Parts: sequence; structure tokens; C-alpha cells
Amino acid sequence: MIRHATFLALSALVMVSITKAQTPTWSNDVATIVYSKCTPCHRTGEIAPFTLESYDDAANRSGSIKRVVQSRIMPPWPPAAGHGDFMGNRSLSDAEISTISAWVDAGAPSGDLDKAPKPPTFPSGSQLGTPDLVLEMSETWHIKGNNKDVYRFFVLPTNLLEGKDVSAVEFRPGNASVVHHVLYFLDTSGVARQKDAADTAPGYAGFGDPGFETASSFLGWVPGAQQRFFPPEIGVKFYKNSDLVIQVHYAPSESDQTDKSHVNVFFHKTPATRLVQEFALSPAFLIPGQNFVIPANTSKTFTTKLAVPFDISLIGIAPHMHLLGQNARAYAVSATNDTTNLVKIDDWDFHWQGGYAYRNPVKISRGSTLYYVAEYDNTTSNRENPNSPPKTVRWGESTTDEMLLCYFHWIAYLQGDESLNMETTPTTSVAGDDNNGGERLTVYPSPSRGDKSQVAIETIHARTVRLQVVDLTGKVVVDDGQQHELVTGLNILSLNTGGLASGQYIVRIEGYNDGVSVPFIVAR
Repeated sequence: MIRHATFLALSALVMVSITKAQTPTWSNDVATIVYSKCTPCHRTGEIAPFTLESYDDAANRSGSIKRVVQSRIMPPWPPAAGHGDFMGNRSLSDAEISTISAWVDAGAPSGDLDKAPKPPTFPSGSQLGTPDLVLEMSETWHIKGNNKDVYRFFVLPTNLLEGKDVSAVEFRPGNASVVHHVLYFLDTSGVARQKDAADTAPGYAGFGDPGFETASSFLGWVPGAQQRFFPPEIGVKFYKNSDLVIQVHYAPSESDQTDKSHVNVFFHKTPATRLVQEFALSPAFLIPGQNFVIPANTSKTFTTKLAVPFDISLIGIAPHMHLLGQNARAYAVSATNDTTNLVKIDDWDFHWQGGYAYRNPVKISRGSTLYYVAEYDNTTSNRENPNSPPKTVRWGESTTDEMLLCYFHWIAYLQGDESLNMETTPTTSVAGDDNNGGERLTVYPSPSRGDKSQVAIETIHARTVRLQVVDLTGKVVVDDGQQHELVTGLNILSLNTGGLASGQYIVRIEGYNDGVSVPFIVAR
């Protein structure tokens, strides 16, 4: 009996020890999740209603954090898993949700705060460096403190004397506490200027369509988004004397606010050879027998489709509906009946709409058929229904109308596009100071098939460096012999890789913190 009691006591101690060891703490487990997925919006001056910039911030709201992450209300990320690999994915994995829930259930233990990750730092100006062109709203917009959403188009003349290839468009909110999201359009027709002139207030009103056909293809901006450059050989076009038109969604505010946002534009140093293009599946592509009408007190599903006449590489996608929208899905079916899932929104929320950029281009082969399927609920069970009682709804731009659209952003396919990395490394670090002294390195394209590669270096320290390429034995096979003056932000350098045989190599920075390197592939 004594030995049995001793055994039970020891077992209990072991179980307690294991339980304690497995209990998540802020310092060891939770801070990294919160800082990477929550803090970009939940920080001072941003649109979220409270900050999550410290242990105390999170511990004081731990119960509500558990509730919203378990229900997947937060972080907001509409695309369903398994339907597209997108950049900037803010969703939490099942493991991350379990970690947060267990931490809250354990009383939100802090752990050793001296060993906790430092809060991330965020640039106060451009994330990308010094822009080539800055386009600012010409007048200040006044937001009334009436707790109502406002959608407004603003016209930003480029005043360009010639067309330019653009490598990045970076939105900078004038008042981040009220700017909810932004969509971009490029007008070469002058229609937007006419609409602006006809409206006595700055810009012009609009809920959906800007009133003209956009001349270039852009994905939009949402708070907390990491803004990025295109790879060097890809870009969009700003045309001579064109107008960049931004649609700004201002979130409901309890107090009067003002905003005067601007857009930073970065031009390619050499002409981009592959311009991003756009097409949309709309009611014009409905399957036979369907018309875009949603009778009162009904739910309806619409299907559009389009045959693809040549190989393309999709780089982005943006579904669009209004308040009756419930769910949407886009996919491609090949000539051999293989299905590629492109995007799926299970619970459509107009207030969290956006465009989504693929981490790697998605090849859609010639002869494939693109499908976009969307469901609408025009009944009293839809709490977002703008009509009470419900009314028959057709196509239109106002809040009481509806739209059926899915925008596809694409480039003509080239061999190897599937492995082309569209993602640049964020300039902020979840762990605070990184081991490389703020240096981040990316090589485009990879695999490389030409004589030149582009090296993108993001740095928080201006300095002089040189580039080297080493093979997998550590032998230096390329030393460009040049002294490159890096500036704070993004630097793009050209590297001669024409003499390299097919294989895997490493590009490294010489001159600061040896070991800052990145692998890349040459494929001849």
C-alpha cells in the first residue's frame, strides 16, 4: 500500500510537471503569433479599436481574443484554406488557435518577459524606400462622426509626359484610424475628372464601379498589408496624362475625422517586359439560361465561365459582390478535366473584401475553362440585406443593387512561372532586431535562365557592400567587384549570372554581417 501510494504521488507529480511544461506562455508561444498576425492592425494610430502591442494589452483582452480567434472572426482573412496560396495570409492555423485558447484557459501566463520577443517596429513613412512619384489627394476629406460607412472615389492626376512601367504602388493612409481599405483604378478617358468636377465635394460618390474601364490592373490595399514590389521583369503601366483613381472605404466613426491620404509610386529602372493584365467574369459570361436578377425572398446561385485561349499565369484574383453576397468560388478545369482551385470565400463580407496575390503564379493552360460561382441571399435571414422588406435586386452601383464580378490578374505564361517568387520579405521583424542586422535578400528570377539576375536588398542600415555568388562547395564563382551604396529601404542591384551552369547557388552580401545570403537556381 505504501509503495502504491508513493507510485500514485510520483505519477501525479509527473503529470503536473508535464502539464506545466505544456502550458503555453506569452513569452514562449503567444507573443510571436499576436505580433505577426494581430499587431499590424492593432497598434497605435491604426484602424483597430484597441492595441495589442504588449503582454498587458493581450492579457487584459484574453477572453475576447480567444472568442474571436476560435470563431475565426479575427484575424480577418476571407479566403478558405486549400483554394489558393496567397501572400499576406493573416489567418491562424488550427495549432495557433489551440495555443492561444490553451494560454487563455491557463490564465494567460506571461512566462519570462525578459525573454519575450520584442514588439515589431513599423516604418512611419514608406515601407519601400524613396518613391519616384507621390500622388496626394488634392483636398482633405471630412468624415462625419455618425457611425456610417462611406465609399468615395478620389482622382489623383499623374501628369506624366510619357508612359511609365511601375514596379510598386504603395498607399499611405492620412488617417489610419478610419481608412478601412482602398481599391485602385487607372483612367485614361477623363471620365473620372468629369465625375469629380460634377460633384461639389472632393472626389465623387460610388459604391462599386468607378464609371470607366480601368486601363491597368492593380490589387488593392488593406490595413496591415505588406506592400511589395513586382519582380523586375513584371510590372503595370501608368499611361501618359492618366489619372490614378482610388476608392477609399472609410469605416464608421463615432467622432468627426479628416483624411488626406497619398500614394507612392515606384517606376521600374528598366522597362518591364511583362505587363500585368486583367479580365473579369461578369453577367456577360453567365451560363445559358441564367439572368442576373435576384427576386425578393429568394436565394440564387449564378455561374459564369470562360474558355482560356492560351497559356496564362494568374498572379492575383479579386471576387466582388455587394451586401446580398453569401459565398463565392473561382476555379479552373483543364482540357483533361483536372481542377485547380483559385479562391473560395465561404462567408462573404462586403466590408472585408479585397484582392489576393498568389505567392507563385498559377498556370492556367490553353483550353481550360475558368468558372466563377456566387450565391446571394435576398431574404430576411440575411442581416446585411439593405431592403426591408426584401425587394427584387438587379445589377447596379448603389448599396441597394448587386454585382457579380471576379477580376483575374494575369501575365502571359512563360516556362518556370510556377516557381517565380512574387513575395518580397517584410521589412519588419516579429522578433525585433534580426540576426542579420536588418538585411534581407531576394534574387529574381529563380530559376534564372538569362544572363542577368536582379538582387533585391531590404535594409535598415545604409552602407557599402558587394555581391558574391558561391556554389554548394563554398567556392566563389561570381564576384561582381563593385561597391554598391545601399540606402535605407529597398535596393535593387543587377548581377551577371550568364556564366553559371545549371545548378543551385548562393548569393551573399559581403561587407556587413557575413552570412546574409539566399539560395537561387540557374536552369539553362
